[in-house]
Amino acid sequence: MAALVDDLFELSRINAGALRLSLAAVSLGDVVSDVVASASPVAAAGGVTLAAAETGWPTVLGSEPELSRVVANLLRNAIRHTPPDGTVTLSGGRDGTDGWVAVTDACGGIPEADLPRVFDVAFRGASARTPSDVDSASGAGGGLGLAIVKGLVEAHRGSVSVNNVGGGCAFVVRLPTA
Repeated sequence: MAALVDDLFELSRINAGALRLSLAAVSLGDVVSDVVASASPVAAAGGVTLAAAETGWPTVLGSEPELSRVVANLLRNAIRHTPPDGTVTLSGGRDGTDGWVAVTDACGGIPEADLPRVFDVAFRGASARTPSDVDSASGAGGGLGLAIVKGLVEAHRGSVSVNNVGGGCAFVVRLPTA
């Protein structure tokens, strides 16, 4: 319940324009390393392997707490939707003036018709209509995590997208480099 209240508070700050970011140079590699370390026990309990690139991470202009939340939300979703013995991969790099981080899972993909809606508040795909035992056991949220990701990324003057890729999907966050 506390996590849901926290999500609602964060979303209300984003939507009300009350989110104030303290921007600085942030290493995406450090953010990813910290988030992976905190999510590793959850992944291991679900039989999911986490694989993060060790090099190539850019430094972006951002607010570390909010960027950590972005990566954590994406990683938790990827772990939740990846079957046991699957792998979630985190990678990053730089394209021109943008740095990027990608979280790729083995969820089986998202129906094409649903892709434009995944960042909508309360959208949870099929789970929103018929919660599964897996969703209940994993503490699946109220469909706010990806809306928060989008709001936080856009507050950083970045973008987030999702595409289906071989057996799963890839969420890619692009941010201005420092």
